[in-house]
Amino acid sequence: MLIARDLVIEAGIRVLLEDASFSVQAGDKIGLVGRNGAGKTTLMKTLHGDLEPASGVILRSGRIGYFSQEAALPDLEHPDATALERILMAREIGAMQRRIEHARARLEHLDGEERDRGIVRFSRLLDEFEAKGGLVAEAEAKRIAASIGIGASELHQPVRTMSGGQRRRVELARILFAETDILLLDEPTNHLDLDAKAWLIDWMTAYKGGILVISHDLPLLDEAITSVLALENGKIESYRGTYSHYLVERDRRREQQERTRRHQDEVISRLEENIRRFKGRTEKMAKVARAMETRVERLKRELVEVEKSGSRVRLTFPQPEPSGRVPLSATGLAKAFGDNLVFVDIEFAVERGERMLLLGLNGAGKTTLMRILAGVETADLGEVQIGHNASLGYYAQEHEQITPGKTVIDHMRSVGRLPDQTLRSVLGLFLLADKVDQDAGTLSGGEKTKLALAMLFVARPNVLLLDEPTNNLDPQAREALLDALTLYEGTVVLVSHDTDFVAQLGPDRAVLMPDGEMRYFDEDLLDLVALA
Repeated sequence: MLIARDLVIEAGIRVLLEDASFSVQAGDKIGLVGRNGAGKTTLMKTLHGDLEPASGVILRSGRIGYFSQEAALPDLEHPDATALERILMAREIGAMQRRIEHARARLEHLDGEERDRGIVRFSRLLDEFEAKGGLVAEAEAKRIAASIGIGASELHQPVRTMSGGQRRRVELARILFAETDILLLDEPTNHLDLDAKAWLIDWMTAYKGGILVISHDLPLLDEAITSVLALENGKIESYRGTYSHYLVERDRRREQQERTRRHQDEVISRLEENIRRFKGRTEKMAKVARAMETRVERLKRELVEVEKSGSRVRLTFPQPEPSGRVPLSATGLAKAFGDNLVFVDIEFAVERGERMLLLGLNGAGKTTLMRILAGVETADLGEVQIGHNASLGYYAQEHEQITPGKTVIDHMRSVGRLPDQTLRSVLGLFLLADKVDQDAGTLSGGEKTKLALAMLFVARPNVLLLDEPTNNLDPQAREALLDALTLYEGTVVLVSHDTDFVAQLGPDRAVLMPDGEMRYFDEDLLDLVALA
């Protein structure tokens, strides 16, 4: 059980949450919703105990699991821990497996009585492993991993060698495998394909403990949750029902607030008009006016606060200088990580103004190819050619361009030689005006996405390389990005698992990974987008 009482959370001088009280109990499936930057992730970290509240009380009982939206390399129990070991560590079974393997390896170098003692120790460890349900637990861990898109080969890959998306799936599998009473899940569907999302919804529905989940994946919120906590303007408000029910009820409550406020304002206006009429007349009328003034003061203290609808992201990419006819091409690209061959012999050319989609299942090499095109990663074979007058702007899905310890405004200065006043105005378009001096590493996932897009805005590239740009964005910001890309006259190379976003953007062609087959885009490929 998790109980928050009179909770106040601050970020610097800004109050993110004030006087909030709520609970998460067994069987609760609660969606935590609000705009990017409202403080949802900070609240999650505070509930888990990673941050301290400014005031208030948090009561915790049972085992609480927290899945972060960040893809940073976790603190590993062993530097070469594999994905499977990392998952099993949630029940301390991974450590037992490593001790068993270590004991087995030692037997190869022992003789005589030492070997006999080693065999006894090895047998004892096996018995302990079996007694704690190790064999069954390992099968369960593999089943969970497979269900969320972790391949059999990935299970034996060291976590430190994995991409951000792979690490997030491993951490999600670890949290789901752990025996928890309360789960705090921050954007759990990022990097999951359609089948994995459907499986996760079923898993959450059957989970016996309590869940508090942040997600911009609307189907998840509608199918898996039974109530909503809405965080807006520093306040928490509770709603029963799914996300769709919340939207209807929120609008109904806002309309009721507006009606009540209009009535209160009308009453106060009438009373103040009478006060002006009665003052300065007879003593009796002046006494009535003083009584009215007292009533007006009381009514003003009791005024209903109408919930603000919030500002909107206003995004239009500046039209760039035109590039040559073929701004970007690749010839004979190949990439491998150790024994894992990601792709080979990838060839394509992107024409000026084209929208090209990199398409393929998880692990097909889309992000690796994008990093090679951006110059962040080097191909083992082949060459990337940058065309005449082409300038590249790269959005990395793991926010690699965001440097912790560096302020938001310094990030903007690093990509655009513009006056600070102009940079601040651009940040205002992305609703980051109040974050200019904040450490960018402390921004929420959605705010980091907005900062990365703002950096592209001032850099004015004529070729945009966008790797999952809608991850962590709230629905309104996502629509603003779609509108901006629709009007953008430059070239776009896109990786996205967001089917609706891709369908509305309307790519011209697609490169099917890992084979590199080039196809004109049509609606039949949307099924593959959903599986990406």
